[in-house]
Amino acid sequence: MASDERLTAAERRARVIQLRRSRVTFEEIGKALGISRQRAHKIYSDALRELPARDLAEHRAEELTLIDDALRALMIIAHDQGVHARTRVEAWNAARGWAERKARMLGLDAPTQHRIDVIDDAAVWAKLQEMAEEFDDLGRPEDARAIRAEIAAAG
Repeated sequence: MASDERLTAAERRARVIQLRRSRVTFEEIGKALGISRQRAHKIYSDALRELPARDLAEHRAEELTLIDDALRALMIIAHDQGVHARTRVEAWNAARGWAERKARMLGLDAPTQHRIDVIDDAAVWAKLQEMAEEFDDLGRPEDARAIRAEIAAAG
């Protein structure tokens, strides 16, 4: 469209978001706005990063609904024995792609994070001394003496 070619950056961004939310492909968005498919994708990605949390949550909900609808329709095809076997396999493949997208959106495939704190002997002895003081405060001097004896024996 000729009018789309003269859009300001903000107008172009709004138009990209509007078209994408209408399920228009990045290729079609690029053609409509006179930009590349890659540029349309970048504009959209940048816009998503700047969306307020409420709008982003709404957008995610819309995307998840789309994915669920697509999966539901594909599973009907995949299980329909009256459909050619190749079509059923293609439906399974498409469903796998949608399921992977959903897993990424929900963070299900995120790597597990492990935290490892490395401490030295001085930190261990300091913690033991702290525990001894806590036992003193709790009125358990025998436990405090036992810990201090261990500290002295090791030191």
